[in-house]
Amino acid sequence: MNLCKNPKCIFKFVDNTGVILEPENGKFIELNETASFIWNLLDEEDTYEGIYSKTKEKFNVNNDLEKQINEFLKNAIKANIVQEI
Repeated sequence: MNLCKNPKCIFKFVDNTGVILEPENGKFIELNETASFIWNLLDEEDTYEGIYSKTKEKFNVNNDLEKQINEFLKNAIKANIVQEI
């Protein structure tokens, strides 16, 4: 699965929280630290395997990491902030 950011989305940090505006539906989406890292990682990495590997390396976590990444990506695709290519 290859992924990319929706280029129409606007990302900002507000009070140490990542916030994305998806302009087509006008929704704001808050991202925690891990989700913000994945969002920024999409600038250089477009494969699930690369995203998983670099996120695991950054946060050095094993418990439920794959589940959290899958949940974020599934929700991000549904919210139209990430697109499958």
